[in-house]
Amino acid sequence: MTYKEKIAWLSQYRAAVNRERMLESELEMLRSDAERVTACMGGMPGAGPDVNRLPRAVERIDETRKKLEQEIEDCVDRRFEVMRVVAAVAAPDVQEVLRRRYILGQTYPEIADAVGLVLRRVYQIHRAGVLDLDLEPACKTAGTKIS
Repeated sequence: MTYKEKIAWLSQYRAAVNRERMLESELEMLRSDAERVTACMGGMPGAGPDVNRLPRAVERIDETRKKLEQEIEDCVDRRFEVMRVVAAVAAPDVQEVLRRRYILGQTYPEIADAVGLVLRRVYQIHRAGVLDLDLEPACKTAGTKIS
């Protein structure tokens, strides 16, 4: 894998965190909708001629909820794989820079301040660490295509 491909692979963690948050918000919205639909239509007279409306709405909400939960699970799996790869880095300084960059989402200046290094050294550690990563086994287990 190239340097850029490795960066993209490591960046999956933050993307998965963001996607998971979005999906959880969407799931909460669906639950809220289900409660409103149930309250509005549950046995009220004059609900309309379509008596199957409530069961269909609840079924759609449940199907969507299941899909969202599966997507959230996929995001969690992706995050764990990135964490496993970063945790496997032998050099503590490299591991710390990669952890702060890809797990915590810190900027290079934030990393430099946190670990007490000059910015240029953080860039060097980062680049060397990314280039040393062997992501082939991780990509195979995660089903990611390797170019």
